[in-house]
Amino acid sequence: MRIRWVRVLLAGLLIEVILAVVLIGGFAAAGISLENDVSSGSSTVIGLGCFIVAFLVTLWFGRRIDNRLVLHGFLIGLAATLLYVGLVAGAGQMSAALAAYGPATFVLLNGVRILGAVLGGVVCARQRPAHA
Repeated sequence: MRIRWVRVLLAGLLIEVILAVVLIGGFAAAGISLENDVSSGSSTVIGLGCFIVAFLVTLWFGRRIDNRLVLHGFLIGLAATLLYVGLVAGAGQMSAALAAYGPATFVLLNGVRILGAVLGGVVCARQRPAHA
């Protein structure tokens, strides 16, 4: 009954890599700049992307986790969120990100990533047969 930390960290990293490639690449291909202001439509796309990617990656990594799947989902989402916030802060862009999104939207979008991972853990747990 231990936490699978390597899987948690790898899943969190994979979530952020997928989000960076898909969202940043997608917005760039569409000619949409997110540097100064993030529209409500862009925020919705980002939120859906964060939720879906976290959910799917957690489902995938959860197949090899034996127990505490909801906790693992939470930790995966938290790892991804901390990685993102750490990268933004480390690049000196935290104030720019907060200004572009707005503080409430920034927090909400990061919470959606964690929620997606938690629900991925819930689905994994429900797909497992009950132990007698």
